[in-house]
Amino acid sequence: MREALLELLRCPGCKSELRVRDAKGDDRHIVSGTLACPSCGGSWPIAGGVPDFVASQGDPSVEQTTRGFAANWRRYSRVILASPALNQELFREWIEPMRPESFAGKAVIEAGCGMGRWLTTAVRHGPRALVGFDYSGVVGVAYENTKHLDNVHVVRADIFRMPFPRSFDVVYSLGVVHHLPDPAGGFGALLDVLAPDGAVVVWVYGKENNAWVEHLVSPVRRTITSRLPDRVLLALSKLLTLQLVGAARLYTRLFPKPGRFSYDAYTRHLLKYPRPYLEHIVYDHLVPEIAYYLPREEVESWATSRGLAHSLTPRNANSWRLIAARTQTALEAYTSEA
Repeated sequence: MREALLELLRCPGCKSELRVRDAKGDDRHIVSGTLACPSCGGSWPIAGGVPDFVASQGDPSVEQTTRGFAANWRRYSRVILASPALNQELFREWIEPMRPESFAGKAVIEAGCGMGRWLTTAVRHGPRALVGFDYSGVVGVAYENTKHLDNVHVVRADIFRMPFPRSFDVVYSLGVVHHLPDPAGGFGALLDVLAPDGAVVVWVYGKENNAWVEHLVSPVRRTITSRLPDRVLLALSKLLTLQLVGAARLYTRLFPKPGRFSYDAYTRHLLKYPRPYLEHIVYDHLVPEIAYYLPREEVESWATSRGLAHSLTPRNANSWRLIAARTQTALEAYTSEA
């Protein structure tokens, strides 16, 4: 971690500022040491350059879900980062109508940063500080992938017990909230670190047009694929990817123009990915024990129940993008063209 990160950290219990003890490293990074709270006496290790606020194991289903994702992110890290143009396109799609250009000069945080894919993407839009955190140990990979970027910081933390102040102008979480045991509570937690004039954006699986996934795929995922050994699930993912690519290519040949099929946009979208990148996506869909498909009304209620100005839009007709802020003026500052 860099010393500058201290300005963006707080004790997860009492929210006091933290101090570094027994620091070791170089003039750029603190590689090891301890973060200590002078108010309540809490302490947390810095290991491999990453502050670790996840002290012990929690819910077994959460552990399984995050452990499975971490294995997949480590394996495909290089493949994913080798497609910067695709990642930039996807990032814009997933946060739309928020404009990544609005990150310039702002303090931005990503909840569930994985191996740092979106950190390396978002940093190109000039944030003053960009913090990524994840529950799993894959943060070590994220740190290695971003440590050359002066304004990027990586932390291991729990979304329900975040060690940050309420000072971030932009909070984004893409493909994470629907894997929490309490998605609505996870969205509420994100607001706890949002500055008064800031905006939060989440992308989640939609219930709409995903009935077959809920009734056929999800039961198999919960009871079978989430319990498979990694090497077996990886082999299955590679096989299914070949079939998926073949089906998508056949579909676009038969129907070269966009149609009314509910998965039309999604099917065409799949062909943008290099095959190994798509293998990673298929594995991600099969490995988690926890995955919720959320209806529009439920996702929108996260904003309306709190009186937040918001925008809710579909992506590929099977997922939702929710952008929310405390005022309409703040919402427009991040979604309107300059």
